[in-house]
Amino acid sequence: MKKSSKIIWIALSVILWIGLWTFLAYRLNKPVLLPYPKNVFKALITMVTGKGFLPIVRGSFVHVAAGFLCALLAGILLAIIGSLHEVIDILLMPGVKLIKTVPVVSFIILLLFFVKPAGIGFVISLLMVFPVVYENVRKGIVSADRKLLETAQVFRFPFLRKLAYILIPSAVPYTAAACSAGLGLCWKAGIAAELIAQSPESIGHELYYSKLYVDAESVFAWTIVIILVSVLFEKFFMIVFRLLTVAVSAPTLLKHKGDLLRYLFGIRGKSKAVAESAEEPTEEPVEETAGEAEAKPVEGATATNRTEAARMSAETAAESNETVTEPPVAAPVLTLSGIGKSFDSKPVLSGVDLSLIPGTVTVVSGPSGCGKTTLLRILLGLETADEGTREAENGLTLSAVFQENRLMEQLSASKNVRIASAAGSKKEASELLKEAGIEETEGKPVSAFSGGMKRRVAWCRALLAPSKVLVLDEPFTGLDEAKKDRMIYLLAKHKKDNAIVIVTHNPSEITKIRSAFSDVRTLTFDAKKKQF
Repeated sequence: MKKSSKIIWIALSVILWIGLWTFLAYRLNKPVLLPYPKNVFKALITMVTGKGFLPIVRGSFVHVAAGFLCALLAGILLAIIGSLHEVIDILLMPGVKLIKTVPVVSFIILLLFFVKPAGIGFVISLLMVFPVVYENVRKGIVSADRKLLETAQVFRFPFLRKLAYILIPSAVPYTAAACSAGLGLCWKAGIAAELIAQSPESIGHELYYSKLYVDAESVFAWTIVIILVSVLFEKFFMIVFRLLTVAVSAPTLLKHKGDLLRYLFGIRGKSKAVAESAEEPTEEPVEETAGEAEAKPVEGATATNRTEAARMSAETAAESNETVTEPPVAAPVLTLSGIGKSFDSKPVLSGVDLSLIPGTVTVVSGPSGCGKTTLLRILLGLETADEGTREAENGLTLSAVFQENRLMEQLSASKNVRIASAAGSKKEASELLKEAGIEETEGKPVSAFSGGMKRRVAWCRALLAPSKVLVLDEPFTGLDEAKKDRMIYLLAKHKKDNAIVIVTHNPSEITKIRSAFSDVRTLTFDAKKKQF
């Protein structure tokens, strides 16, 4: 629906409900029970222009808002602790459930024995909002993408980086929902507590006396005040909340003022960055026609040319009776011995032996479901073998291109590449992305990228991250032949000293790899023995 049409329909809806109210008031003709709208608005104007109005509204606002903010801070803090330490969650859960199930009226009556009437609104608001915030924030943290957390483990993210780029972005939508629900709940519960406790200088106190004197017009007028104050506070708070969290939930919006303002005010609509990306064709062979750099020929850039040059050089040296010295064999940095793994009593791997030596490439090949990814997960330390041993060099650094891209969708391409490397500069990331055929995209989140672009960002992240072992699981998915050549070239350029493990069942890809590297061995699945 267009914005102009929506405004018209909202106005018509308000008129409809006021009309229905007027009709029912005239039909009932008992102003003590249902006053006429015009009389209520007159009472509202008289109330707002009166001397004591602002102190009364301020008194209720301070108590309810303070209770909400304290509940929000306590709920977030304890949810973080509870999600990281299960014991804390177990200890808190009975209290949280108790607060949720005990009726508000019971709490108010019980608290009157311990809390002064002036503070009852604050305490009740806090108690009503805390369980909502705690459960939602904890759910957001717990539901963080497991694959991203595995990625953080492989790339050795410090805790604060994992918190800032994975856990908090996951929790932000849940926290926003908790705030929206809690803001409405705290006003209802807080005003009810003020009414029962007859808190001085409060809206609840005024409602009580309006009802006592059978002043229905004032009751309706104060109800309108409550609605307006609660709605305005909610709108203002959600703008502040989005402003405080935009740096982690949607940082690329900071480079687009128009999109940022729409986001802060909760206006739905496609952002400029996403709109620009949407114009790009999604078919991989032609995706570069908008927003990406064309592949620029680089002397010696193709894998075939570099291998051919090396072969010709060796032949020339032999013809000149020069001695070609073989480099010394390095010690393995990661060794698997007798590895076995089963799922649901079904063997997936059996008796796998593998030593990874710097400067060598191991191609793992076999049909789908034969255990290739499980083998890589064991190499990366994400899976524990049922049998055998995994021995790694002390302080071994790993890098990976997973089967899935596993990117932080809210971040830019440059930030995604740099996030896995504490030493990687913005300039290095930009240059690597450019080499991969992706021009400067700092103002775009990778969520706006095509599949092939995301794949190359995942490649660049793995190439920039410091490592001795690089594992690539079906890394060429979504790339055409030219881009496969480009990524293999970059692999040889940036990670030639790594022990590289590549999973692929595509014969042409294996041929490309063999052309690019001099020391390539293949680990093939034996269908008869059901093992590599």
